[in-house]
Amino acid sequence: MPKLRQVLGSLAILVLGGSLLSPGAPVHAAPKASPGQWFIESYGIDKAWERTTGKGVKVAIIDSGVKGDHENLTGKVVGAKDFSGSKTDGQTPVGPKDTVRHGTAVAGVIAGNGSNLGPRGVAPDAELLSASMWLGSGGPADAPSSRQQAADAIKWSVDNGAKVINMSLGWADPAWPEYWDEAFSYAYEKDAVIIACVGNASQGATRAWSPATVPGVVGVGGLKKDDSIDSESTAPGIAVDLMGPAQKIPVPYYEGGYAEAEGCSFAAPFVSGVAALIRSEHPEYSADQVVAAVTSTAKPVKGHDQEKPVDPIVGHGRIDPVAALDAKPGKDVKSAKKELAEWVRMHRRAQESSKPGKDVIEGDADNPGTTSAHQPTPHDRNQLPWFYVPLLSVGGALILSGVVVWLVQSRRGKNDSGKMR
Repeated sequence: MPKLRQVLGSLAILVLGGSLLSPGAPVHAAPKASPGQWFIESYGIDKAWERTTGKGVKVAIIDSGVKGDHENLTGKVVGAKDFSGSKTDGQTPVGPKDTVRHGTAVAGVIAGNGSNLGPRGVAPDAELLSASMWLGSGGPADAPSSRQQAADAIKWSVDNGAKVINMSLGWADPAWPEYWDEAFSYAYEKDAVIIACVGNASQGATRAWSPATVPGVVGVGGLKKDDSIDSESTAPGIAVDLMGPAQKIPVPYYEGGYAEAEGCSFAAPFVSGVAALIRSEHPEYSADQVVAAVTSTAKPVKGHDQEKPVDPIVGHGRIDPVAALDAKPGKDVKSAKKELAEWVRMHRRAQESSKPGKDVIEGDADNPGTTSAHQPTPHDRNQLPWFYVPLLSVGGALILSGVVVWLVQSRRGKNDSGKMR
């Protein structure tokens, strides 16, 4: 126990010391990673923070809702709206027990403030928009279809200033309804970068899921700590554009305290955070230039020599945040809006000529003839643990110690009891 107390004491001093600036310290001193955030140094985010922290950029999170009063996210959510039919405020997480926690966790990866050993987001000074939708079964009886909720959330996000949209969710088929064509095109017209996870093999994904399959969307798969492919946290297909960290990611838990998560749901917000950093440092870049910056500078992934321009397993490769910040993409880069328009021109026409009447898209809950309506599922492989530390006004020291002990033990690999598998 004395040894443990010494470790905890050292960590507490480190955190408190990190929040104080000496008289001679620069006002713009770079933030520091919180315990357990191995990927901050590994991916060079600490170097990126010396230049930008995402200030002035709004990132929309289309998910189960972001609990903005969590200590890790205080003051981060500047706009919110619910699309689930739950009649909530967009900052009250909605959905069944296994998905309601998802949006808050994703938010911490993007813009967590690092308080009380909680995670510091990749873009800690970015602002968040929370668009809540129902992830899973059992939603309100009069709710729009899940795909309609997503389309409405996209339009609302860009109308409220989002320059990056994170969608850590998906439908287990690559197709999408026609009204998505207009919603995504509208976002591209408004100069937004849309980033989505491609699906987890652990959830049965044998190919990339929509919305990652929509032309122009940046599809993200997951890597392990050693930079090898996390085969459980990705899905193959031409929709895969980039790979990011998907293992042992500290996140805020929606009921208070912190947890550890895995899956491409948490690789996607890492990439969204990087996109926010780029948009903050280079406000003159278009959304298409931001996408070109992150894809053109990606590094090879172990076992994939990237001989082809785009690998169907890892896309362009492992995201390199610093290289992306240094990239100088021209204005003649690939256009997401034109790419989608060309797809619509070719494929919607083919669908109309091959089918009488209205198209039926598998998984589209709007169509009564659909054989199966796949509701969006959060891509966290159910790795958010039941373990969490309630934030109570009494016993604050115990709360802090509990969080620290969990993080220290988790980092050393000595205690996996806090993880769900």
